[in-house]
Amino acid sequence: MRVKDVMKADPVTLKLDDRIEDIFEAFKKYDIGSVIIVEKEKPFQIITLRDLPRICYLNLYSNFISNVLKVLDKNRDSLITVYYNKSFFDALGLMNKFKISHLPVVDRRKRLVGILSIRDIAKKFPDIFYIDPLTKVNNRAFLNLLSHRLSKVNSSVSFLMIDIDNFKNINDKFGHVIGDKVLQKLGKVLRSNVKITDEVIRYGGEEFLVIAYRCDLEDAKKLGERLRKSVEKIKMRELSGVKITVSIGISLYNKNEDVLEVIEQADRAMYEAKKLGKNRVCIYLEEKLIS
Repeated sequence: MRVKDVMKADPVTLKLDDRIEDIFEAFKKYDIGSVIIVEKEKPFQIITLRDLPRICYLNLYSNFISNVLKVLDKNRDSLITVYYNKSFFDALGLMNKFKISHLPVVDRRKRLVGILSIRDIAKKFPDIFYIDPLTKVNNRAFLNLLSHRLSKVNSSVSFLMIDIDNFKNINDKFGHVIGDKVLQKLGKVLRSNVKITDEVIRYGGEEFLVIAYRCDLEDAKKLGERLRKSVEKIKMRELSGVKITVSIGISLYNKNEDVLEVIEQADRAMYEAKKLGKNRVCIYLEEKLIS
């Protein structure tokens, strides 16, 4: 998720040569928590609700905004902004680091294009909470939502547990930054090779879980093989001479069955695939493991 997906695109703005009264009028007229002061389409500074008591105490109603910014020690260099195409989680990190509730959003030319506020984030919090910040697929907490949804599904549902082979060796040899890139690549490959209605979840570490709807074991085996072969095609210049592969375990979900038990079955099948030599698909079927 990018900043542009969460920001408000029409922030309230004022200019340096506007008067202080205009600030109070803006807060009175609009349901906002901040006003951005601009200069030639670029954000100069930001005034938030918590600045208003200080402005009242200064008693500078007859002065221009530029003057009060000087008194408040707010200059252009102290303004924190974020690029609109940055990861939302990078922006959230900035807000946490600098203890700010509003973040002006700019384009490549540093022109103001939006505002990111805690209030807007809160409105989208459920969606954000269930996204893995590294791979941008759903995270493990998302399973809490799926349990109820799965209990109402009448068609076949298959679980595919997918684990990167020899991932520790990749991290040890090339470093965790490259390891993170491998995880990101895998997340994209999985997402682009399943139906849009299917779920892709980073279950933990280098493990991913795919939940495929209207998919029996026969179709799941085909899907698993397609995913396995797609992962084999991943090319990364940073991984000289190293081939990325995955081991996949499959289990079938039955209505009202415990989701964690089905995941455990897929996990057991995945570990069997590891034992059989890795880079393969194994199916869990009535206490049997079939490759």
